[in-house]
Amino acid sequence: MIPRIGTKGVPALLALLGLLVGAQETPDRLDTKYEIFHDRNDVTAVSPVFLLTKGLGSDVTLEWEGQLDAVTGASRQWGTSGSGENPPLDIVDGVSGASGGGTSSSAVSHVLDGISGASGNGQWELREGTRVGLTWADKGRVFTGSLYGSRESDYQSISPSIGGSWDFAERNTTLSWGATWFFDNLAPYGAWALVSGGEKYIQSYNLGLAQILTPLALVGVTGTYTRTTGMIGLPYDPPTTLDSGLVAERFPRAKDAIALSGQYIQGFHLQDLLGSLSTEYRWYQDSWDLRSHTVTLRWSQHLSDETVVRLQGRWYTQTGAAFAKTDYIGTETYRTADIRYFPFSSYLAGAKISSVFPDDWTGLWPRRWDLSYDHLLRDTHGDPYLYQFYPANAWYMQGTFRAGLSWDLD
Repeated sequence: MIPRIGTKGVPALLALLGLLVGAQETPDRLDTKYEIFHDRNDVTAVSPVFLLTKGLGSDVTLEWEGQLDAVTGASRQWGTSGSGENPPLDIVDGVSGASGGGTSSSAVSHVLDGISGASGNGQWELREGTRVGLTWADKGRVFTGSLYGSRESDYQSISPSIGGSWDFAERNTTLSWGATWFFDNLAPYGAWALVSGGEKYIQSYNLGLAQILTPLALVGVTGTYTRTTGMIGLPYDPPTTLDSGLVAERFPRAKDAIALSGQYIQGFHLQDLLGSLSTEYRWYQDSWDLRSHTVTLRWSQHLSDETVVRLQGRWYTQTGAAFAKTDYIGTETYRTADIRYFPFSSYLAGAKISSVFPDDWTGLWPRRWDLSYDHLLRDTHGDPYLYQFYPANAWYMQGTFRAGLSWDLD
């Protein structure tokens, strides 16, 4: 039998959740974050992010977020460096027989997934992103909507989203929902425009339920359905054939995916300081026969009223897509050299600390700061045919460092 906690349990749970996600956003606030990413393919990405939060009355909050990604080492060249003018002619009709090389393209989507094929040609490629959001919250009811847009040299994306939540049963139970749509357009330049390009459409819907068990314990489940149609994947990773030639990468024109996740959070006190342990499991399967399992563990602990540390570990494993393999004959309907669709496992460990600056630091000084680092290992060895340019006896690795500052603007 679930105990009836009522609204008395809400402050404790809010503090508990704050340990997991960091300091809660409040009206009239500026958050900045600087992120540096580097991986074993010699891909480096730097990303400054700015988030401005402004309260509009007592119930409405307006957000503006701006982000700039600069990536180097993520391009490959066919012929002229950075021009994209000379793809192998046989790729146009998918017939084997071309020689190796690379092309110029943005790899931000790979970097975000922690997977990137790169040759490290030293060129920087830029991606700009902006989001505007509006949130209404009152008495346990929340509704939010946002519009996000991003642009890079050969890719554009527009993404509206809506969502909300409702607390009921004396605010012990929360029902949440959300929907996001992506309208993307791939526009290769140079001769690559003859090979590939077009629109991609993604629609994702989620439904969640969270239940307070005690003032320091919460359990939740979430289901997500995603459908992707159109131009899935980029043309810049041509697979090899048995005779060491290259053929064009081809994907099905549609993919349906479902994911189910469950989370349990247990809070505790070390003397007068609040801490929590969180465990989460996620299962995923799509119509390309790719299945994955993810287990995440987090420990968050107050060192003082204002200083919090968080340690986390994550294990991930997946099967490959049904059509993913190392060598092709060249006549297959679908084929890929993208490592994201092959079987692998990965292991992540990370740490974060956040706190505030002294009260007597006034004027233009920020109020809060945070530092974090995540390190990931993936059990895929170097393989130039899959565009993994590191030793064949080494595993893939990546590291992400973040530093954040926050200002109260009230």
